[in-house]
Amino acid sequence: MAKNPFPKAVSINGTEFNFRLLVTTDRGAILNFAQRLDETDLSFMRRDITQPEMVDSWIHDVESQHATTILIETNNQIIGYGTLYYNQLFWNRHLGEIRILISSPFRNRGLGNRMTRELVKIAQEVGLEKVVMYMAVEDKSAQRMVEDLGFTAEALLTDWVKTRDERTHDLLIMSASI
Repeated sequence: MAKNPFPKAVSINGTEFNFRLLVTTDRGAILNFAQRLDETDLSFMRRDITQPEMVDSWIHDVESQHATTILIETNNQIIGYGTLYYNQLFWNRHLGEIRILISSPFRNRGLGNRMTRELVKIAQEVGLEKVVMYMAVEDKSAQRMVEDLGFTAEALLTDWVKTRDERTHDLLIMSASI
C-alpha cells in the first residue's frame, strides 16, 4: 500500500469509530467478533471466520500482501471490517475483490459506504483497474449503496451460495472501474 492513513478516527452521525489495519495480534479479537455475529451475517463470507484456522489464513493473506483489511472499532470492540483482496492470480491481477461486513446493530449508519470508499482508494493506490463486490440478491440496501458509489451489476449467479442450513441463495456480482 502506497500510503497508510490508519488508524483513522471517523465520526459518523455523532458516533466515533476507529478504522485501523488488521494485524497478526487481532486473531483473538476477530474470533470474538465472529462469535457475536448472527447466522445471516455469516452466510456470504469468503471464509468461516468462526474457525481459528480460517482467521489464520486471512491473516496470512494480509501478511503476504494478497489482501488489506481495515477493522472498524468502537469502544475498543470490533464491529465490522472491510477487506480488499488482490494479487491472487496472474490473469486477474488488475482486479480487486471487496468484502465488507458490518455487524447488524451498526448497519444503516454509513459505515459500509465509508468502508467501500476507503477500500477503493487503496485499490487505486495499488494500481488496480476494477473492483468487484459479491452480495445477496435480497440485500437491496447494499445494492443501492454501491450503485451510488458507481458500481453496476455484472452477473447474477443462481443458487450460488449455500448457507449452513443447506439452503441456496442467488449471488449478485457488482463492479466498478477505478
